[in-house]
Amino acid sequence: MKRFLRRLIHPAARVVCLAVLLVCMTFFEVILSSCHFPWEGGDENPDETQWLHMNLDYPTPDTLPDGNGQRVKVILLLGQSNATGCSITAYLKQNVPAAQYDLYEAGFDSVLINYCLDDHNATSDGEFVRVDLTCGATDGFFGPEVGMAEVLSDALPDETVIILKYTMSGYSLHYHWLCAEQRGSVYSACMSFLQTYLDALRDRHYDPRVGAVCWMQGESDTTDFKASHYYDNQVAFASYLREDLAPYAEEGGIFFIDAGISNSPYCEPAYPAINEAKVRFSELSSMNLYFSTIDLGFTIHKEPEGDPDWGHYDSLSELELGRMFGRLVMQSYEMRTRS
Repeated sequence: MKRFLRRLIHPAARVVCLAVLLVCMTFFEVILSSCHFPWEGGDENPDETQWLHMNLDYPTPDTLPDGNGQRVKVILLLGQSNATGCSITAYLKQNVPAAQYDLYEAGFDSVLINYCLDDHNATSDGEFVRVDLTCGATDGFFGPEVGMAEVLSDALPDETVIILKYTMSGYSLHYHWLCAEQRGSVYSACMSFLQTYLDALRDRHYDPRVGAVCWMQGESDTTDFKASHYYDNQVAFASYLREDLAPYAEEGGIFFIDAGISNSPYCEPAYPAINEAKVRFSELSSMNLYFSTIDLGFTIHKEPEGDPDWGHYDSLSELELGRMFGRLVMQSYEMRTRS
């Protein structure tokens, strides 16, 4: 041992030890930057969870009729709470004509939805059901699927369109959907959901073709740190979706339709950086489409009256969010026919 210690203090030995120390530090730096240490970003919440234990119990539908080889358009609706649907149905009833509200309440027979929201907080129990006012976060709330169904049923009156909706309210692209730009816990659970029900359609003799992803997310990435990574994350995210869903893709591929986030106080300080990243991503390909909810005048400050929910769109804005998704979905199909 004494000889070892004497050798250890030799200059050459110190160099070796230093090299070993640097290797060890690099190793631990890699470990610390992994999914399980959210505080590595510097400005992040030390208690933020990054790898979530998701519920992967997706029951097989019992009521899906035989498709007899029918080809069906499938649209994905993904994101966080404004995709989940946290806008108040009672205000929608006040703000639209009675006949229009009755249409939403009755539902759209030609636009079906299968949904799993907030890790099974609300689901369609694996069934494909018609879109109506009951597909939001909980009773009394609705999501963008209502406006989507309104547009799609008008544009495609003789077709059945299917929306697969998977959302996680309040979770980030940086840490939860992805992790170190790899497929994260939310992404993996979402893909399991999508594949389960695309396969269920095939098992019942449908030919499901995914034409577009509608993405309403970004509010939970509005720290400066997470926003600085949003562009790279979105590039990776869309690439993974297109790769993993390739066996189900519409001819020509899958469009990515992206909604900008609001300028709510909840989205400070980095909502401009998030939206700039979304615009930049849309410029990569003609199959990436973007619209600005700010430029369209969407509001988040009116409802509930006197005590507004600054995190979620008011009822008419949520309805228009869905309509915009529906219009761009139809634009994507028109673009296919022109190419």
